[in-house]
Amino acid sequence: MDYREKAKDFLYYMKKLNQMPMIRNLSGMSFGEQAVLHYLSLQNDSVSAGELTSAFGIRSSRTAAILNALEKKGYALRSADPSDRRRVLVSITEEGRTVVDEKSSEGIEHTAAFLEMLGPEDAEEFIRIIRDAVTRNQKKESEYHDKIIGN
Repeated sequence: MDYREKAKDFLYYMKKLNQMPMIRNLSGMSFGEQAVLHYLSLQNDSVSAGELTSAFGIRSSRTAAILNALEKKGYALRSADPSDRRRVLVSITEEGRTVVDEKSSEGIEHTAAFLEMLGPEDAEEFIRIIRDAVTRNQKKESEYHDKIIGN
């Protein structure tokens, strides 16, 4: 099997999937904005902008751009850390939480419709394949990480 050709096919169809209206119309936010907003929604308290930069493996300039966009939309707030004025803390607003909840529900509905188009057997098989691939990849990454740090 030519895995490079299969990789090209996979990437082509993933691009097409992302262009489908049910996926594309999930929000007026970039993928980075969605990811950061979702991350903030899972936190019990404010997080530092540095933590976001580290958690997503992005540059601080990209973090700032994402936070500017989220703040402009009213989904997140930045404030100085009272114990260290040099640190910027970020928290989600109630409007941001509402958006996360709404978009999550929309995403589930659109995904359910997509899986329904596949039919019960293919939907089960599709989920099984994705789950197995993700599990294998996580295991491989964990083993690589353990080898690098010497465990």
